[in-house]
Amino acid sequence: MTAKERNDLITHLYNTQHKWLLACAFNFTKNQDSAEELVQNLYVQLLEMNDLSKIIYQGNSLNQFYLYKILKSLFVKSINKQTPSHEITLAIEETHIGDDYMNPEDNIEHKIQGYISEAMEQLHFFDKLLFDTYLRENHSIVSLHKATKISTSTIWSSQQKLKKYVKHYVNEKLKSNG
Repeated sequence: MTAKERNDLITHLYNTQHKWLLACAFNFTKNQDSAEELVQNLYVQLLEMNDLSKIIYQGNSLNQFYLYKILKSLFVKSINKQTPSHEITLAIEETHIGDDYMNPEDNIEHKIQGYISEAMEQLHFFDKLLFDTYLRENHSIVSLHKATKISTSTIWSSQQKLKKYVKHYVNEKLKSNG
């Protein structure tokens, strides 16, 4: 695909689907400026793609579902940049082993950090090490897969199991200890 053909496709997309793209982006961001920035990033990503012919639909337009998925991916990436996952680890590490997080004067966040720390200590070695690597090295599931050769489904399953376990553990501790 030539650069002119790619530019023509993106121009056609802008002329016919720009309002729809903005509406989709606004549904994610709930902010007009952020939605416009997200759509602009979509156009940039499309311009950087070598071959758009794989996503052409009915001759002269781009597949809307594919565009929606790109927007969603860009939105998720923008959120991850705003709230780095390593902050969770730092909050957990601030609760040192031996801290008295049952002290009635402490705030609820301190207690929850302690419960999370307890739950993390009870995890299976594999899940604990995988999650630790995921956070400390700021990986995505795909980059962790590439670094460790562990399947993406195993990584995802491990994270889901961990999140469910920690949430359940913390909720039970809060119910029993207040």
